Amino acid sequence: MLEVMRTAQLLLIIMLFLPGCTLSNNGTTSAKKAGLISGTENPVIKECAKGTAYIYKDYEIHVEPSPEHQGMNIFLYSPEISNGNPCNLDRATASHIIGTGETEGNNFFAGVYENYLFIDQGTGPDHRILSIYDLTQKKLILFTEYSAPDLKDGILTYYKTLVPDPDVIKNIPCPDAKKWTDQGLTVLYERKEKFTLKSEKILPVRDHRCRAGQ
Repeated sequence: MLEVMRTAQLLLIIMLFLPGCTLSNNGTTSAKKAGLISGTENPVIKECAKGTAYIYKDYEIHVEPSPEHQGMNIFLYSPEISNGNPCNLDRATASHIIGTGETEGNNFFAGVYENYLFIDQGTGPDHRILSIYDLTQKKLILFTEYSAPDLKDGILTYYKTLVPDPDVIKNIPCPDAKKWTDQGLTVLYERKEKFTLKSEKILPVRDHRCRAGQ
C-alpha cells in the first residue's frame, strides 16, 4: 500500500510539471474576486509589464494606467490576435480603444458580459458612474450613477443616487441620518433600478434606501 501511495504522489508531481497539464479548473478568477461587477464573466487574469490582461472567450481586455489622468486606458482585442501571448500586442490591432477622460470620467475596467463592456468611473467611493457599451452595435447604452451592482441573466440591478431635495428626504425614511451627519458623513438617498441589457430599458422598481457616504 505504501508503495502504491508513493507511485501516486510521483505521478502527481510529474503532471504538475508537464506542459499543458493542469489539475486546476480553467484558470479563471471570479469576477467579484477580481474586483469586477458581480455576475459579469469570470476572466483569466495575466499581469503584464505595462498593465493587466483580462482574457475571455470572445475578448481580451488590456488595461494600462494612464500617464495623463487617474484611471486606465482600455484596449479590446480579438482572442486570436494574441496567439497565446496577450502581453505583447500592438495597439494598432485593437478593435476598440477607450482612453481615460473620453467618457467624462476616469475609466476603470469593470467587466464583460457577452458583448457588453462595463466601465466604472470616479475618484472616490461614492457618486460613481457606470458606463455600459454594446460592443456589437458600438454604442453606449447606459450612463448612470450607481452603487451595489449585481448582474444576473442579463439584468443589472443597482442603486442610483438621487438628488436630496425635500420630497426625496421626506419620502425615504432614514432614521440614522442625523447620526451620520453628526459624524461628518454624507447621507445618500438611493433608488433601486433594474436595467435589461438586450432591451436597453430600465424596469420599474419601487425600492429605496439611504446610506452613509463620504
